[in-house]
Amino acid sequence: MSANKDTEGEQMKTSVVISLLLLAFFATIVVSPSLMAQSLIAGDIVGTVADPSHAVVSNAKVTIKSLDTGSTQVTTTNNEGFYRFSLLKPGRYEVSVSQSGFAPVTQPVSAAVGQNTVANINLSVTSTAQTIEVSGSVEPLIITDASINTAFTEQQMQQLPNAGGDITNIAQSSPGASMNNTGGYGNFTVNGLPATSNLFTTNGENNMDPYFNINNSGATNLTLGSNEVQEVTVVANAYSGEYGQLSGAQVTYVTKSGTNQFHGNAQYWWNGRVMNANDWMNNNTDPITPRPFSNANQWAASVGGPIVKNRTWFFVDTEGLRFVLPNVISTTIPTTGFANAVLANVQALQPAELPTYQKLFQLYAGAPGAGNAQVIPNSTYCNSVVLPGFNAQTQNCAQRFQATPTALASEWILAFRIDQKLGNADNLFGRYKMDHGVQPTSLSAISPNFDAISNQPSWDLQLNEVHVFGPHVTNSFTAAGSHYVAQFQQSQPLANNTFPYSIITSGAVPFSSFNAMYDFPQGRNITQYQFIDDLSWSHGKHSFKFGGNWRRYDVSDHNFFFNYPGVYFGYVPSGMQQFVNGMAYQYRQADNLASNVPIAMWGLGAYGMDEWAVKSNLKLTLALRVERNSNPVCQTNCFANYVSNWNTLPSYTSSDPGNVPYNKDIATGRHQAYPGVDALDLSPRFGF
Repeated sequence: MSANKDTEGEQMKTSVVISLLLLAFFATIVVSPSLMAQSLIAGDIVGTVADPSHAVVSNAKVTIKSLDTGSTQVTTTNNEGFYRFSLLKPGRYEVSVSQSGFAPVTQPVSAAVGQNTVANINLSVTSTAQTIEVSGSVEPLIITDASINTAFTEQQMQQLPNAGGDITNIAQSSPGASMNNTGGYGNFTVNGLPATSNLFTTNGENNMDPYFNINNSGATNLTLGSNEVQEVTVVANAYSGEYGQLSGAQVTYVTKSGTNQFHGNAQYWWNGRVMNANDWMNNNTDPITPRPFSNANQWAASVGGPIVKNRTWFFVDTEGLRFVLPNVISTTIPTTGFANAVLANVQALQPAELPTYQKLFQLYAGAPGAGNAQVIPNSTYCNSVVLPGFNAQTQNCAQRFQATPTALASEWILAFRIDQKLGNADNLFGRYKMDHGVQPTSLSAISPNFDAISNQPSWDLQLNEVHVFGPHVTNSFTAAGSHYVAQFQQSQPLANNTFPYSIITSGAVPFSSFNAMYDFPQGRNITQYQFIDDLSWSHGKHSFKFGGNWRRYDVSDHNFFFNYPGVYFGYVPSGMQQFVNGMAYQYRQADNLASNVPIAMWGLGAYGMDEWAVKSNLKLTLALRVERNSNPVCQTNCFANYVSNWNTLPSYTSSDPGNVPYNKDIATGRHQAYPGVDALDLSPRFGF
């Protein structure tokens, strides 16, 4: 109880410190004002209004209208002729300027995520009611940020060759990105940073698996959704204050919404065996292993439009994937003569083990492709084996074939979004997404009864509200929650019924083993809650932005090995002799005390930022970001850790360390994972 109170007190102190820091920063920048008005889901449209002599025009009325929904906002230029519309949803807009004595001007412009679109307006003197329309849309231009931003439009997303529909694939075409080919988690690196340092967000919400600190990638791994994406932005070196949590690339996705016009699409892709060559290894067997069956079907369809024109809009997207792909596995099995000799020897020496050996050799003999197995001549595996009825010098014990096991993989998503205009100052949207994927995690070359199949469903809900307090102040608030399941288990109960324990072969015993039952079941369930707020305020030559991002993760960890007892053949030089005598090299028992470890953690990021337009060609940016990541806790007090630092452990300081019990060095039953974590991580940023 006292430990929990201490934790609560620490959290309260941390919250107070964060609040005081933000207030201090706020006070500082009010004295010397400034701003940055982008966010993870929105962009800005900015510009300067000038007369024919290129002098700035102050107090000009500037109106922006969404060409998709018809919504409008109005502001006026300041003394520098500058205007800004903040936290705009990505899309097509029209900027109109009117001022007494000048002809009204209308210009099309586009807003992009995390970027300033500059739309400068030049007025003409006129005495008639003539409106000048400027053709050609103004594209986003980064003028206030040292970040390397790469924006991808909806059209570019659709045109990217992307078999399997993996939405993370497009980030690999951004500057500084390269495919991760060094192993470990994460599918690409940026500027040399680890692949686990990239942050993916969808409509501002973290789209990550916190268990491995990665974004899921690859077909049937919860990555469909490209048909729902309106825009992607990859920030390779995030300097702006709203970016935090991780130091690698920030990949932001914004989803489509309905407009005043009905729109939709339908797409279908197919790829199969007739369109692909045979595997090189298959072509180099004798006889040639035939080209295995493969078949891939993928589809997408969407529709969006108005429910109530100029007020309520909808968008629905569904995508699916069903495919069978071959896995080419070089598989080694016993020869018939060797198998018969081993069975006779085991019956004589270890008759209790005979049923297990009979099942083993029956499975080897009945494996798909075993009939085409080629003998491995002069095999070194059995040269030194002493086995009655088998001459290791003249007979061969092993044969090999190319196995091509297959399994059906599938994924299906359904996403819909409702946008609602609550009034001239408020816009709301809600989005729900359901994703059901079935992933063949590991396939057995011996029998499909030992395939490991993973069901990976996920559910996601987002709510966002944008409130315009006035022509210079806008706020965006997002609340989101998601639940993700990744449970890995063998697809057939026959795997458990065939053997009461796992059978693993390695080293001196070359025969292919079965998917290790001790690895399954395993996996995790993850629930995430997140609240995000961004406030943008334009004041004179300054633009301010403040925000916070709080997230909580509840992880049910089922990732345990040795869930089943295991029998190991091989490893040592005498492993083959032990195998033929009915003896294993090693036995392991299952000793898990629990089938679930419930872990909880949270993180909080807050920032204040100021952009000061000192001159027309000089802007200064000052930002301070504060991060706090909690110490993970186990709800059942299951953590263990050293009782002290390494140099003061009892076993380290003892003259007889071998007689120091392990529980003198290790304390169990811990609520928190670590002795402590950073109270605050400060990240000041300055640019010009």
